[in-house]
Amino acid sequence: MDVDPEGVEHGLANLVLALVEFLRQLLERQAVRRMEGGTLTDEEVERMGLALMRLEQKVHEMARAFGLDPSELNLGLGPLGRLV
Repeated sequence: MDVDPEGVEHGLANLVLALVEFLRQLLERQAVRRMEGGTLTDEEVERMGLALMRLEQKVHEMARAFGLDPSELNLGLGPLGRLV
């Protein structure tokens, strides 16, 4: 068995960043539901939006640092298709 250390690092980075992106998308959807439901103040909407944008930027920055295309971070859900 030939194991490439760089391949392992790349694969692990892809997995970890895909999970972080998955969680970010879930948080974003929950925030939209709460916003539409009227349970957030304008200030909370602003803060949450800014935090989610910064998180997305950081995930994309980290993906590029590992030579990953941020679009590759979308998880496949089997017969349900892609996350987004």
